[in-house]
Amino acid sequence: MSRQNALTDDDVKWQKEANAARPAPKILLTTLCSCCLVLGDESIDTREHADLVLKCRFTEKYEANDFSFFWTRSISNPAQFDNVAIGEVQLSSGYRLDFQPERGIYDLQIKNVSYNRDNGRFECRIKAKGTGADVHQEFHNLTVLTPPHPPVISPGNIAVATEDKPMELTCSSIGGSPDPTITWYREGSNTQLPATILRGGTKDQPTNATLTITPRREDDGAKYRCVVRNRAMNEGKRLEAVTTLNVNFNDNASNTSNGNNNNNNS
Repeated sequence: MSRQNALTDDDVKWQKEANAARPAPKILLTTLCSCCLVLGDESIDTREHADLVLKCRFTEKYEANDFSFFWTRSISNPAQFDNVAIGEVQLSSGYRLDFQPERGIYDLQIKNVSYNRDNGRFECRIKAKGTGADVHQEFHNLTVLTPPHPPVISPGNIAVATEDKPMELTCSSIGGSPDPTITWYREGSNTQLPATILRGGTKDQPTNATLTITPRREDDGAKYRCVVRNRAMNEGKRLEAVTTLNVNFNDNASNTSNGNNNNNNS
């Protein structure tokens, strides 16, 4: 049987509705939530080329003739929604199904995991045919672990600053799944410095941590260090970059100080 022939009219109808992402009327949501079993998200870490199984299990008996079964995958950055399987038909060669609704099993087997295909939020959904009512939902947040790239500091390894003038130091690391954590320290201190974080969202985009400081004269030669890591890296491993402040002294402050000294000597 061809894949097209395996899909019922109800399946095709649901697929179109899901892709259009039209919100359901509030009165319908209120009615369905009282009879739909929604299980909390399960977070799963995996790596490229691994094999794994996303389980979808239920105790109620859902006959294939009376209910529609679906697996979907979605990501938020950029927004994307894909059908993975409909009924007992998988829509990609990288997936296999264990379709035994009479035993309460609708598992998705993923072969040779890849970030581009599999990183995201998977949903198993069962709907009543005819009414389209949801009767069962399960969610799996799948993270395909990827280590981040070594960090780069802007404006560079030597940061030229002006005394008493605020400046920004930005530590940037491209990639990483999940987004890496980036922390700033002043050399000689283990106290984490507050920074503004802008997350990349995907392994192809940088995550940035921007530290704002106001250098003083005594900060000339001070070193600031940023540390990058995520859980794809081995325990205890981290990536670092260091920048050194080169503080230009404020001439006005120097002149004022000299003027005061002259007045005191007169």
